Amino acid sequence: MSRSSQLIYALSFVIAASGFFLPFWPLCIVGILIAALSDRWVFAILTGLLIDLAWGAPQGVLALVYVPFTLVAVAAALLRHFFAGYFLDRSPSDTL
Repeated sequence: MSRSSQLIYALSFVIAASGFFLPFWPLCIVGILIAALSDRWVFAILTGLLIDLAWGAPQGVLALVYVPFTLVAVAAALLRHFFAGYFLDRSPSDTL
């Protein structure tokens, strides 16, 4: 595991966990988005499931959505997968 992977895993989990312990749920989403958008989608989904289990069932309007943080992780991973070709240039440019 590279040093950048370790940093991304640690940073995203600390941000998501601090959002749980502070109870400020947007921090949880930011931590999940950092992991999912940096191509660590398995870790993002597992973190989302863990936070969903810790928060319990949502109340109010979100009562029909059982796993909102996991859905955010899956949506971010799918968005990164489909739009990576538009934003990340993986082919070297030809220069004269």
